[in-house]
Amino acid sequence: MRVLVAFGSKYGSTASLAGFIGEELRSRGYEVDVVDLRLDPDPEVESYDIIVLGSPVFVGKWTREARRFLESNGAQLCERKVALFVSCSDVLFPEKIESGRKMYLEDVAASVPGLRPVSLGMFGGVIDFSRYGALTKALLAGVGTKKQLAGRGIDVTSPYDYRDWEQVRSWARAL
Repeated sequence: MRVLVAFGSKYGSTASLAGFIGEELRSRGYEVDVVDLRLDPDPEVESYDIIVLGSPVFVGKWTREARRFLESNGAQLCERKVALFVSCSDVLFPEKIESGRKMYLEDVAASVPGLRPVSLGMFGGVIDFSRYGALTKALLAGVGTKKQLAGRGIDVTSPYDYRDWEQVRSWARAL
């Protein structure tokens, strides 16, 4: 069975999640291609049995590449098994998980008429304010992200990796 793991990534965290998912699926006997949609924006969906698509949620949105992939391949995706995942800081806030899952996974899936994902995954990522530009820092400060993280005891002056690799492994195995 052929699997495409396609992703958008801003700073590399989602890329590492996609690579990890790909390796997990390979270890289970699948033929897997992991594709960065910035480098290959239009992989041939028709040649795959399962499509796994991932994106970070950055300032409330999926990456442009991942959104374009969904829009341009909607009809073909509806004919295949599809799983969607995001890396999202909402997993750090129990009170935001349900609404984050709806906004960033269920609503995104519903934006493609007829798309019925077999699985939706919401994972942690890496927060590293030292890598963000001035505009991104200003946007995150404006929505209170930095203050919320500090309020949870997270040191925002150094990179914070909050990926749960066992959760990602379990999700990939269930596909």
